[in-house]
Amino acid sequence: GNFRLPFFKKERISFGESHARLRPACLARVEPAGVSRGRVAVADRRGTAAMLVATGVKVLIGTLFWEFQFQIVRAIFSGLPSKTEKERAFKKCAPSYIVSYVHAFFLAWAGWRIVLRLERADLAAQSFLYDSAQTDPDFVFFVELTTLVFFTYVLYDMFHLIIEFPDLGGYDMAAHHVGFLIAAMGAYTYGAYPLVLGWLCTCETSTPVLSTRWFVRQMKDIDYAAPLIDSFAKAIGMKTRGLVAANRIEYYVAIVFLFVFVLVRNVGYGWAMVGLVRVIRAGDALEINAAVPAPARHGLCFLTVCGFCLNLMWVHKIVSMAFSEKRRKWLRKDAEQ
Repeated sequence: GNFRLPFFKKERISFGESHARLRPACLARVEPAGVSRGRVAVADRRGTAAMLVATGVKVLIGTLFWEFQFQIVRAIFSGLPSKTEKERAFKKCAPSYIVSYVHAFFLAWAGWRIVLRLERADLAAQSFLYDSAQTDPDFVFFVELTTLVFFTYVLYDMFHLIIEFPDLGGYDMAAHHVGFLIAAMGAYTYGAYPLVLGWLCTCETSTPVLSTRWFVRQMKDIDYAAPLIDSFAKAIGMKTRGLVAANRIEYYVAIVFLFVFVLVRNVGYGWAMVGLVRVIRAGDALEINAAVPAPARHGLCFLTVCGFCLNLMWVHKIVSMAFSEKRRKWLRKDAEQ
C-alpha cells in the first residue's frame, strides 16, 4: 500500500517487508542494485541529511504556528488597561494561557484517540509504532503528527517560560518541559512506546481547567473584569456577587482541577507505567528491542518515571492549596457575609 513513513515521506512498500522499512526514513538503509558500496554510503548520508533538514523545517513551522497564535492574542489584549500591577501581569500572561487552551484541547483529544485504539491492541503494537504487523498507515501518520504537535508546543512554551520566568512557572515547570522535549524527540525519532505517549497526551485534559482557574484568580482583582465575574455567577445561579462570588468560583474550579488532575495524571499515567512494565518484562519477544537502541529505550523509561514522580509532587501541592486553612477561613467569612 501507499504507506506514509515518518517525516511525511511517501513510498510504495509492502507490509511483508522487514520492520526496518517501517522505521523512520533517516534510519532505513535500502541499497540500490548496481551501485557501488561507496556511492551507497554517500547517497545514504545525503538522504539522512535531507531527512534531518526536512524534520527541522517541520519543527520550525510548528513552533512558529504556536508563536503566531500568541502574537495574535497579544495584539488583541494590547488595548487592555495596565495601570495596576495585577492588570499588567494579566495582560502579559493571558496570551500564553489562551494558546494553551488550543494545544490542550487538541492534545487531549488526540491522546484519548490513541489510547482507545492501542489499549485494545497487542503488546507489540503498544510498544512500537512501526511494528511489522502494523496495517494502518493513517493511524501511524496521526501518532507522528500528534508527537510533532506536542514537541513544537513544548518548545514554544519553553521559550516563553524562560522569557517570563517565573510568572509562567518555576524550576519544576522548566524541568517538566526539558524532560518532555527529550521524550517527545525520542518518541518521534524511533516510534517507541506509542501507548505511553497516548496516555501522556491525555494528561493535557487537566490543562484547560487549570487555565480557567488562573483566569478567575486574576480577574477577581481587576476592576474592569468584575462585571464578567458577576455575569458568570448569575448565569450559574449563584446568589453572591463580586469578590465573594469570585472566591467561590475559584474554589469550585480548583476542586474540579484536583479531581481531573488525579484522574489523568496519577491514575491514567500510573496505568501507562503498568503497561510499560509489561513491555519491559516481555524482553526480546518484542520487535522494539531490536529496532530501538537500548540507550533510547532506557532513557524514555527513565523520563516516564520522572514525569510520574513530578505529578505526584504536584498533586500534593494542589491538595494543600485546595484545602489550606487560609482557604477555609475566607470561605467561612464569605458565608458570614
